[in-house]
Amino acid sequence: MSILNIAADIINLIKKQNQDAEVTIYETNKISVSQRLSKVEQISQSKNCTVGIRAIANKTKAAYISTNDLNNLGDTVSQVIEMAKNAPEDPHISFAMYGDNYPSSADLGILDNNVVTIDNLKEIAETSENSALAHKDIINSEGAYSSYALVNTVLSTVSGFIGSFSKSTFANQVSVIAGRKSEMKVGYDYDVACNFNDLKLPELIGKEAAKRAIEQLNARSIKTGKFPVIFEKRAAKELVKSFASAINGSNIISNSSFLRNDLNAQVFHERINIVDNPLLPRGIESRPFDGEGIISRQNAFVKNGVLQSWILDLYSAKKLDLETTGNATRASNAAIIPAASNLYVENGNISFEELIEEVKEGVYITDLFGFGVNLINGDYSQGASGFFIENGKITYPIHEITVAGNLKDMFSNLVVANDLIFCGQFNSPTIKVSEMTVAGSLNN
Repeated sequence: MSILNIAADIINLIKKQNQDAEVTIYETNKISVSQRLSKVEQISQSKNCTVGIRAIANKTKAAYISTNDLNNLGDTVSQVIEMAKNAPEDPHISFAMYGDNYPSSADLGILDNNVVTIDNLKEIAETSENSALAHKDIINSEGAYSSYALVNTVLSTVSGFIGSFSKSTFANQVSVIAGRKSEMKVGYDYDVACNFNDLKLPELIGKEAAKRAIEQLNARSIKTGKFPVIFEKRAAKELVKSFASAINGSNIISNSSFLRNDLNAQVFHERINIVDNPLLPRGIESRPFDGEGIISRQNAFVKNGVLQSWILDLYSAKKLDLETTGNATRASNAAIIPAASNLYVENGNISFEELIEEVKEGVYITDLFGFGVNLINGDYSQGASGFFIENGKITYPIHEITVAGNLKDMFSNLVVANDLIFCGQFNSPTIKVSEMTVAGSLNN
């Protein structure tokens, strides 16, 4: 039986009990291979189908349930409806009452129908690791991993919406260790894409992982001071992720965001634009509709530096007396939270080289460590490694540093390069923050 038919059957069962509900079904097929030092460590292949139901009683009470048992759906429906009837009242519960035409998986380019086998994945993992190990300073490997997943999604509601789409995801990563004498450094690289042909070649992933490890050899400590800090694209993603959390409707409702009073305020420099686009062609988080059946649309959350909106689902929007931005995401049990899709900072008008050339003395961050973001007040402090910049040139590798500041100050002093590429949910060009405290391990 197709998952569309399963969803229809569940909706009919719920209608017989005169209740409102939404049904989400995820049918997942995944295969993955991991290896280390040319030996396969694990091969995994799984298929599962998860049904999630949100039942709504009397328009104000909701309960959630999930099951993998497709043979006793009547019992599951009765159980979640009974749970909803006994749930506490919440006047902000709401659900979409309409559904327009939405784009297909093919329109978005998120489904690759190529057949991928375990042997294909073994070859990819082996190639990426061997490519990294070929460098003379690479002395060990933490392993290589390659995977393929196909997820078929259905959302159906008692109010009449029914939608489905399919998405494929390919991933490849490798991590290796460079060493000289008693020093060792780790370098890794990865890629993820909806289409196999969009993946970076495994040879290039291996070379990049090796390069990152080797370039960190002979790293030095630096003195504590205030410096301009440039975040490589991969590190800059973490700032975009922190921004997404700060404007998430759930955090605004709970008063736990340092940006809670900054709607329609100038948060960034006027050249900064930040976009969330679930319709991004071939985007890893692209989708034709959100978790509540709201047809996907692009949102400009920051325009000319001004914060335009929060990331909202129907519940958070209703609680804040606003309109949903179509950013609902459903868990496997049909619970809903607002979340970004493909969130990115648009390109600036300066090249990476020009960004570096402007710095007389500063720090170029390539990797961040730890969890040092206080979302309530914006305080930011993270371990980091990278390179020192002198007279507009990247000079030597540095380690054992901590970069610290306040996200609000950092956001207002951002300059972005024009080197944006997409890899994953959050993306950014190279970013420069005009000044941050950089704590080193040497005495002043």
